[in-house]
Amino acid sequence: MTAAHPPVSPAPAKRRSAIRLDPRILVLLASLIGTTALTCVLGITDPAAPLSYPSRFLIWNLFLAWIPLAFALAFAVVPGRFWLIPFGIGWLAFLPNAPYLVTDLIHLREGYELWRHVLQYGFAAWTGIILGVVSMRLVHRRLTAEFGSVVGWLAMLVTVALCAVGVVIGRFQRWNSWDLVHRPDDVVAATLDWVRNPFSSVQSTGVGIAVAAFLALAYLTLWGYEAIGASGRADH
Repeated sequence: MTAAHPPVSPAPAKRRSAIRLDPRILVLLASLIGTTALTCVLGITDPAAPLSYPSRFLIWNLFLAWIPLAFALAFAVVPGRFWLIPFGIGWLAFLPNAPYLVTDLIHLREGYELWRHVLQYGFAAWTGIILGVVSMRLVHRRLTAEFGSVVGWLAMLVTVALCAVGVVIGRFQRWNSWDLVHRPDDVVAATLDWVRNPFSSVQSTGVGIAVAAFLALAYLTLWGYEAIGASGRADH
């Protein structure tokens, strides 16, 4: 007669990471670095005025657009929930810099080397939008894994709205993400003043609505495209 052994408890399931180890992630990052480099090269090699205004500020804005992706990557992989708060705040504070690059197209003017500038600003706007929606996807996945689908989608809805507000106060009131650290009271006061009277400036409100719609549609495009990728993997 053999001795009875106590039942072995199954090993606890590991928490799913928002980032899967896939070489295509490196391809994605390399592609974004490539379009960033193209933007910089077009500004540096401009025969009319290398790195003059507005190319100088465009490259700086492009650098700021990379910061939310860094926060989102940390948000996606950090263990536990405590660090989600500081990384999430940092991500949200810098995220408007990504779609803000679309509004830099306002600097396009007829004149010398127009096609160079069209390509330069087009590369920058594309890079900014992709950096923004990829970082949103990373945060969304982690929030869904931690708190469920409803919380994840509500967070993205609030994110799109706050992003649009951030773009408006950056473009029309000339605040930036660093001012949230150095002059938070002034930024909050100016923002609340615009939110309470959104129709005091029809142009800025219209831009905010357009940016929110564009960012939301860009994000839904990326989210929907994932279904195509999943279907392709199922076919193999």
